[in-house]
Amino acid sequence: MKLFKTLLASVAVATASFGAQAQVTGSLGGGAGSFLLLSSPALCTLATPCTLTGSVNATIVGGSILNSDQPFADIPKGAIAGGNFLSAGPTTTQPSIVTFSTGIDYISFLWGSPDLYNSLTVVTTAGNMVFDVTSLGFSVTNGDQSFSQYVQFVADAGVDITGLIFTNANPPTDAFEVANFTVTAPVPEPETYALMLAGLAAVGFISRRRRRS
Repeated sequence: MKLFKTLLASVAVATASFGAQAQVTGSLGGGAGSFLLLSSPALCTLATPCTLTGSVNATIVGGSILNSDQPFADIPKGAIAGGNFLSAGPTTTQPSIVTFSTGIDYISFLWGSPDLYNSLTVVTTAGNMVFDVTSLGFSVTNGDQSFSQYVQFVADAGVDITGLIFTNANPPTDAFEVANFTVTAPVPEPETYALMLAGLAAVGFISRRRRRS
C-alpha cells in the first residue's frame, strides 16, 4: 500500500508539472542537427522576403540578412552555417518576422551578443509567448559581442510553433542577431528514457490496481 501511495503521488506531481507548463517552454541549449540555411544577404521586405530553407522552410519579413560585421550588428560568435545571420534592426525595418511553412514542435538558434533590448515572441497555434535574456537565464546580458548562446523552444503536445518575431528595443544603437536555426530536437539522454519508462510503469501499476478494485 505504501508503494502504491508513493507511485500515485509521483504521478500526481508529474501530471501537475505538465499541466502547469505554458504552451511553449524556452531554455538555454540546442544547436543539434542540421541547420536551416538563410538566404543571401539582402533586406527582408514584404515584396522580397528572405528565406530559411532545409527540412522546413520559412519566409522572413523585416530586418536583413548579413554575412559580416556592421557598426550596428556583429556576426554571432561561433561557426555560422552558410556564413549568414539575421539582424533585426536598427537600420532596417523591424520587427523581423519568421513564418514557417508548416507548424513545428521544436526550434533552436544561436543568439548573438545578448542584451536587455532583445525581445523574442514565439508564435504558436495556442497564442504568443514572449521571451528575453532574463526569462531564459542568460549569464551574459550586456551585449558582449564575444558571447553567443544557443536557445531552444519546445511546444506542448497539440501545439505548433508557426513563427518567431525578433524585436530590438534600442533601434539607434543595437541589432538583434541570430543564426544557425534548427528544428531537430536533441536526442534524449538515457536518464530521460529511464524516467519516462518509470512514469509509464507507474501509470500501468495504478491502472491494474484500479481494475482489481
